[in-house]
Amino acid sequence: MAPKIVCITGGLGSGKSTFCAMLEAKGYPVYYSDNRAKVLMNSDVKLVEAITALLGKVAYEGGTLNRSYIAERIFNDPQLKHKFESLVHPAVRVDFEHWAKISGSSVVFKESALVFEAKDRTCDYIVSIVAKEQVRIQRVIQRNPELNTERIKERIANQHQDDYRRKHSHLIIANNGSLSDLEVKVDYLLSKVI
Repeated sequence: MAPKIVCITGGLGSGKSTFCAMLEAKGYPVYYSDNRAKVLMNSDVKLVEAITALLGKVAYEGGTLNRSYIAERIFNDPQLKHKFESLVHPAVRVDFEHWAKISGSSVVFKESALVFEAKDRTCDYIVSIVAKEQVRIQRVIQRNPELNTERIKERIANQHQDDYRRKHSHLIIANNGSLSDLEVKVDYLLSKVI
């Protein structure tokens, strides 16, 4: 029988990866969509060829994905961004389906920033992690000091807002407090889905 798929989503700096790491620490399988996408964009030959055809050889400077070039190219070009995502999302979906099938678990968790943007139909239950904008900005600056506040706000503005997440999720987790507060919320989610 196919496992129940619980998708964990949230905007930039919301804390979804931290939340998922806590799930993983409790022994639950977590698929990190963004990390796997990066691996696939460097290792899946057909995907590498398709991205190169779309964005040119500069997309793979020195044989590895040139993420800053790609971000710069697609950030303000919705059509190009859509074409790029239409190459990457199917490859990630196939990879996830294989991973879920061999997980051996009755419930799996999928961390994905783009559950709504990608219209992810694999989710049986959607959990959105939300946080105040200032908290999110501080978190992003801590892990990516090269980004300034203005650039972070631009990225946040390009994602679905928390009001949208509230309307389209099964559960909302507010993550403005401590790690121990978040741990309690992990246990609450597990009580709902396990």
